Amino acid sequence: MSIRAFIFDLDGTLVDALPDIHANINAALAACGHAKRVSLEEVRPLVGGGAQNLAAKVLGLSLDHPETLRLYHTFTEIYAEHPAEHGRPFPGVVETLSALKARGVPLACVTAKPAKAREKVLEAMGLAPFLDVALSPEDGYAKKPAPDMLLAAAQRMQVPIADTAMVGDTDYDLEAGLRAGCGEVCWVAHGYQPLSARYRGRVRVVKDFKELLKLADGHASASGGG
Repeated sequence: MSIRAFIFDLDGTLVDALPDIHANINAALAACGHAKRVSLEEVRPLVGGGAQNLAAKVLGLSLDHPETLRLYHTFTEIYAEHPAEHGRPFPGVVETLSALKARGVPLACVTAKPAKAREKVLEAMGLAPFLDVALSPEDGYAKKPAPDMLLAAAQRMQVPIADTAMVGDTDYDLEAGLRAGCGEVCWVAHGYQPLSARYRGRVRVVKDFKELLKLADGHASASGGG
């Protein structure tokens, strides 16, 4: 089966946003008067679940705790102003998106990142021109692992969801792709989270981003484990 459209996660999949997230969460902690600071490696496994989840995990508090909400709102305000000062696209991303776009393959990005920051990052990284659709929960959709953003993206691209590939790096992405019924669900090895055992054998392992071109060529083999 040849994949007719691609749906990509953003942070950890298209863009190495970890340095910016790390810098901005520490700036938000300082702005909120917290003495605590977190390391790059402490932040890494927290990327992908959205800014409110990040704030809760950093503080060790519940999602709806007042201090979580204060840090979350402060972080989103700071991040919206400094979303792309340190990050960069992962190797092979620009070349792959360019090649897919040249073939007329529709491309979408679905992310937990707030819409304003998403737009700034995609522009700053030079990825916006390749994308036909870009969605965030702020656009009125449930966060991944809910399939809502993926289904909406496929609809906007006018491609059946079964003919799309979901490409991500976290359990949120993989679960969303499986729930949506994507024809291929791909985990990128350069991302921020390891491949969970429950998804091995159920998703395609992508060690080189340019491997995705084979899916659009109709040369896809059976999904690989890892």
